[in-house]
Amino acid sequence: MELGKKRVVDLSHTHGEGIVCEPYISKYQVEWLGKAGIDGGHANLEVRSYCPHTGTHMDAPFHVNSGWSTLNQLNPLVLCGPAVVVQIPAAEHWHRITKEELIAWENAHEEIRPGDAVLLFTGHADKWEEGFEEFIGKGYPYLDVLAAEYLAEKQIRLLGTESINVDRTGMEAHRMLLGNGVIIVENICRLEQIGADRCELFGTFPAVRGASGAWIRLMALV
Repeated sequence: MELGKKRVVDLSHTHGEGIVCEPYISKYQVEWLGKAGIDGGHANLEVRSYCPHTGTHMDAPFHVNSGWSTLNQLNPLVLCGPAVVVQIPAAEHWHRITKEELIAWENAHEEIRPGDAVLLFTGHADKWEEGFEEFIGKGYPYLDVLAAEYLAEKQIRLLGTESINVDRTGMEAHRMLLGNGVIIVENICRLEQIGADRCELFGTFPAVRGASGAWIRLMALV
C-alpha cells in the first residue's frame, strides 16, 4: 500500500484457527451458527472464541493489577504516533534484553524519546510459522526488569515485542511498564520491512468494558 511517498507495513500476524499460543490457553475455536446458501441459510454467522492474549495483541494495565485501567479506559490513540525500531538480534533462545543493550543501541543510532513507541526487533517473529516449540517452547527474547524500568523512565508510550511475552517468568517487566503507563504490544512482525530507525504507527483496538487486553491490527507508516 502506498500513501503518497509513504509505505504501509502491516506489523500484525493473521489470526485464526491453529495460531500458536501457550498450552494452558484455550485454543481458538469457530462455531458456525449459519452459512449462506446452506440449509436455507441467508448469511454466514459464527461465534469465534479466543483468548485476547494470543496473536498480535495489546495488554491493558488491568492484565496484571485488578485496580489498574481496563481496555475501555485507555487513550484510544495510544497505538498512533512516533515509533523507534530498536534492533537487538537475539543471540540465543532465551535472550534477556538488558538496559545496557538499549543504551548501546541509542549510542549507535539515536536517543529514545518521551512519547515514543519502542519496537524491539530481535528476529524472533521469523519463528511464528514454525509452531509452538520454536516460537515459545525453546525460549524467546524477553525484557530484563531493569531494562523495563529504563524504558519507563524514558516515558515511552508503548513497547512492542515480536515474542509472546515481555517476561520469561513472573510479570515483573509487565508490572514495571504497565504500572508506569506504558502499554505492551506482543507478537508483532515484519519489522525488517520498515528499513529505518523511525516510523509512525497507527492502529486501534475495541473498547471492551473490563477487558485485560485485545487483538489489534497495527501498521507502520514509513
